[in-house]
Amino acid sequence: MYKWIPLFISVLLLLTTGCSTTHKIDTDLTKDLTRELKQISPLIEKVQFTFTRPDLTYRIDMSNEPSKEELESILTIIKEFTTVDNMNEMARSVKWGLEMSNVYLDVNTDKNKETIEHSYHARYFKTSNASDHSEANIEGYSIWYDQSEK
Repeated sequence: MYKWIPLFISVLLLLTTGCSTTHKIDTDLTKDLTRELKQISPLIEKVQFTFTRPDLTYRIDMSNEPSKEELESILTIIKEFTTVDNMNEMARSVKWGLEMSNVYLDVNTDKNKETIEHSYHARYFKTSNASDHSEANIEGYSIWYDQSEK
C-alpha cells in the first residue's frame, strides 16, 4: 500500500503543475501602452495583455482593417515597448522569475474573434535552448517576425 503513495503524489503534482494558466496583465506599463496605442487609430477597440508561461501576448482588436501606416505605427510602438527591462517587469507582475520566451502581437481586424489577420512575434532566445544564456543565443526581442497569413 505504501509504495503507491509516491506514485499518487507524483501524478497529482503532474496534473496540478502541468497546465499553464493564462494571466491578464494590468499594470501602469500596460495602461500607458494602451493609451499610446489608442492614439494611433480610432479603429482600436480593445487592447489586452496576457501571460501564459513562458509567453506574453499583446492582442489588439480593431473594428476594421487599419491602413498600412497605422499598422506600421502599432508595430513600431510595440517594438519600442518590448525591451528586456519592460518584459522583466511584466514577468515580475505575474510572479514569473524567468525571461518571457516569446512575445506575440496579434491584431484582429474583423468581427471574427477567432481569426487573427496580423500576427507577429519576437523572442528572447535565438534557439529553443533556454538554458543557454550566452550572448550568441540572446536575441532580446530585437527582431520581429511576421506570422501573418498572406
